[in-house]
Amino acid sequence: MEDGEKWLYKQQIKGVKSIYREPAQDLILLKPNTKLPILGPLGAGLYETGKMSWDSMAIVNKIKSTQVKFDSLIAKKEEEGKKIRKLKNKKSRKLAKLNKRRQLGNFRMRTGAPLSRYDSQSIETSRKRIENYMKSKGYREAEVSIEYSETQNRVKQNFLVEKNKRSFIDSTLIRTGDPAIAFLIQSKKNESFLQINQPYDKEDIDKERERIEKLLKNNGYFEIVDNFINFEVYYAPNQTDLWITTVINKPANKDFHKSYDLDSIIINTYGNENIVSSENYDSIQYNLGINYYNPKVIDSRLKIHPYEKYSLDKIRNTQRQLLNMNIFRYVNINFDTTLIPGKFVTNIYTAPQRRYQLTQEVGLNMTEGLPGPFYNANLLNRNIFGGAEILQLGGFVGSEGVSGLSDQNSGVLSSFQYGGNLSLTFPRFNIPFSKNKLSKKVYNATNTASLGYSFTDRPEYRRSNLNGRWSYAWQNESGKRSFTLNLADVNLIDTRKLDPEFLELLLDLLLQGNTLALAFDPSFVSSTSFNAIYNFNYANPIKSSSFFRYLAELGGNMTSLLGRKILEKNDLEYYQYAKLQLDYRRHIPTSNTSSFALRAHAGLAYAYGDNEALPYEKYFFTGGSNSNRAWSPRRLGPGSSFPYLLDEDGNNVIDEQGNRVPNRTGESSYQFEQPGDILLELNAEYRAKLSGFVDYAFFIDAGNIWYRNELDPDPAFPIRSSPGASFELNRFYKEIAVGLGLGLRLDFSFLVFRFDYGMKIKDPRFPEGDRWQIPFKRADQGVWNIAVGYPF
Repeated sequence: MEDGEKWLYKQQIKGVKSIYREPAQDLILLKPNTKLPILGPLGAGLYETGKMSWDSMAIVNKIKSTQVKFDSLIAKKEEEGKKIRKLKNKKSRKLAKLNKRRQLGNFRMRTGAPLSRYDSQSIETSRKRIENYMKSKGYREAEVSIEYSETQNRVKQNFLVEKNKRSFIDSTLIRTGDPAIAFLIQSKKNESFLQINQPYDKEDIDKERERIEKLLKNNGYFEIVDNFINFEVYYAPNQTDLWITTVINKPANKDFHKSYDLDSIIINTYGNENIVSSENYDSIQYNLGINYYNPKVIDSRLKIHPYEKYSLDKIRNTQRQLLNMNIFRYVNINFDTTLIPGKFVTNIYTAPQRRYQLTQEVGLNMTEGLPGPFYNANLLNRNIFGGAEILQLGGFVGSEGVSGLSDQNSGVLSSFQYGGNLSLTFPRFNIPFSKNKLSKKVYNATNTASLGYSFTDRPEYRRSNLNGRWSYAWQNESGKRSFTLNLADVNLIDTRKLDPEFLELLLDLLLQGNTLALAFDPSFVSSTSFNAIYNFNYANPIKSSSFFRYLAELGGNMTSLLGRKILEKNDLEYYQYAKLQLDYRRHIPTSNTSSFALRAHAGLAYAYGDNEALPYEKYFFTGGSNSNRAWSPRRLGPGSSFPYLLDEDGNNVIDEQGNRVPNRTGESSYQFEQPGDILLELNAEYRAKLSGFVDYAFFIDAGNIWYRNELDPDPAFPIRSSPGASFELNRFYKEIAVGLGLGLRLDFSFLVFRFDYGMKIKDPRFPEGDRWQIPFKRADQGVWNIAVGYPF
């Protein structure tokens, strides 16, 4: 800092609850730097050191020289008669990059944040803004003062808020010269944001204006705008109560606002082409171009109809419905009152997207271990049968580092995958009866038939999967609730070339009662599932939001259709099971730069039938970058069970007393994936900005998986794992594993790289009384996690 400058070290707002404090924080122009324990204002340090080496004139000169260089090259190309489009684009990208650097500084300046230098004028402006904010909340006599202290050029100051008495609404009135509008508003008064005996809040007036405008526009009043809706607030000088009158002003040169009906609807799908044909369906005119679209299909997406009242919500929903078909480039809706005198004509203009579209994607896979390359390609054929269907052919190939299903293998392990999928999507439901009526009742209705193949080559096995699926998907009106019904999901799975050591391990587990080995037999897996997602603006940075998902699945329902004898004749394992999975998330912003994220995840699977086993992919697992980050992927659990120490030949190690030696620590204590049919996970994470695009997080993860029943080992087999894997009400809560950790995130808006370090602080594999662990006591307590995106 320069002489005479002071550093705003600490600042608070006092005298108000968090409901007011947090919005008031946003009104402050000058805020202290973010400080980390021990490290202090790391971001400010980065910025200031970067600023010392920053030469803005060098960047300005670089911009000028780049401009001259490219202009010269472009002029030369033009003289030679060559194309210059690519050169112009390159110039534009280069100059944009240099201008960004000129505005934001070097890397340290962009990563860090400027030192918060105290400015009395900014503080005074902030004080007035907070005071006006409190008055807008009904505290008409609110006062804000400043508390100031200084030590060694460090300033600590507080905004002290004195609210005084708050004003309440004593009565509300409506004044309009239109009885129809007055009646409509009065009929919905229970939805009003202005209720008698409620505290006054200017924000509620703004909400009420929006509500009334929307109400009127959804009931035919096409020409109404918010300027027609005003509010008059009256109060006596010595009283806190006030009176609010809602005023609906008349339009110019008219005695009342007109309510419109949709007299006719014309849909134009030709874009810039010429009209080839016209059809009428259900009182709607369709003007078609070269691309023919079945009017019945488009009609299933319409939320408007002739002779109905104009409704803004229905218009917008119709627009979204048509765009969601992925058939049209745009959907514009306008209204004409001059085409036919006295009539309200609705025109919908669209233009077809390209019929064929190829998309390709190259990147890095990072699901559970080290990143690896992948390549995806998708070819779309739109409107293949004239009913706005989409035929999609996709293929993928990729590789990535993985954690082995067992740790028998050493070194870096890799997984290789490839496959393809062919799907046909219909923009409505295909069902035997009333399919058009049902499609119109929901939003974004689709029906998809698909056939796919995938191949996976892991260190332990090679696995192929032939999949067929028939599914339905739809949403609610707001789009916040989406549903998927997989009516039939059939998989033919074949596993080959099992690693001998891994095969021996599977057989050992089978003799102990663990049916995991069955999942690696050639098998036929069929199921019907229903998946629902309720997304209430999850991860909203301004206010609390939530996300809830549940999955209900019934497996083996196709077995009887195919016939068990056919499956048994072909040595195909089949499964019968039921599964329920729940996932709830909550995001709570604490400021503009920090938030809490919470998650509760639970699942229950029940296997029945001859083998009483689940398909491998249907088991629950816990541990890893999106679960309990103090454990390696899929290695936690089940329950409080633990393995016994093995010698080089794979036999139990016996101590002097003839007892097997438990192996509770070290990597070998988590030597293979731990499946279960009961899952419980709880996660909490505090996220905050460190500086620039760098964020940090503190997190705590808890949970485990269990079997419904205790394993029933063969008495003649030397048991290699202990009891404690089953779910018991009198002990499951004692077997909750707990991990604690710290994370660093690089948030590039479009992509988030995440580095998390989790540490075991409660390990259920230890005896009761020894499960809570001292941090850094054991070498295997910590686990690094590298991932893309947030964990939840």
